[in-house]
Amino acid sequence: MPPQKEENPRLAVRRVIYEGAHDYIPKGELCIDDDIVCRAVQAKEAGFPEKCAFLQYLGLEIYTISPCYPERGKDLPAGREISWPELNKWTGDTDLFIFAVVDGPFEWGMRLLGLAEFFSLLRSPLAVKDLTEQVEKLYAYLLAKLAAEGVNGIILADDIAHQQGLFARPELLEKSFLTSYARQAEQALKAGLPVFYHSDGNYSAVLDSIVKAGFTGLQCLERAAGMDIKALREKLGEDICLWGHLDASDLEAAAEHERMQDLIAEIRLLARGRKFILGTTSGLFSGMNITVLKALYAAV
Repeated sequence: MPPQKEENPRLAVRRVIYEGAHDYIPKGELCIDDDIVCRAVQAKEAGFPEKCAFLQYLGLEIYTISPCYPERGKDLPAGREISWPELNKWTGDTDLFIFAVVDGPFEWGMRLLGLAEFFSLLRSPLAVKDLTEQVEKLYAYLLAKLAAEGVNGIILADDIAHQQGLFARPELLEKSFLTSYARQAEQALKAGLPVFYHSDGNYSAVLDSIVKAGFTGLQCLERAAGMDIKALREKLGEDICLWGHLDASDLEAAAEHERMQDLIAEIRLLARGRKFILGTTSGLFSGMNITVLKALYAAV
């Protein structure tokens, strides 16, 4: 069932995030590869009109926009150097719910220093403190900019885990990074924006602390990494919105009619009256079965 007529998608998605899915299930992806867009709408390039056409084709009410960063070596860029392409068009010319991705301190550390040097830095509490403070200052600037430009929600992206577990000891993450998350989540909420936490992999060892940090939702729940959405819902209760649990194996299986029906029933049960957004764990990339995904999204 589509959103009620008095609500545009932007308002309807916000209602589901805070109140739960009662009359429809919102759909959104973390990222969408340009090749997927071009193939689906038969275009040579994936500009703003083509992306809008693709979102309509797939039936998405959410669009997530990622930042473009300058090359700055091992130094954080200035806030004015970071942009989100065509942000004003997405917030001003569509009625979609627009999430903006902002990277967290762990992600910045890995990007600027590389894995080896960053993991070496983690042995120094003062160096980690300096990094998180710099990232928080940058975040505050970016958050104010995004709020002023009409963004509807924030995704704090900080990949702290791989398939088998965390990149660093839980105690280190708790002390140095999760306290930073709490301050960043608080700022977004004070600005009136829901804030979701994103990490790939299995971060269950610090999940309780991530939830206590104040996030509105979690994005990316990899069943193959031990982040099963059914178990997480039972553990976390109904206060947090869960988004993005479908993986490539789900789409492959859903090509068969019986499995498609099973998956539809499973999704409806997961969403019924709950804070839930339908999407894949990874976003949409070349090679994924978009035809099956379109049929699945239309059916639910």
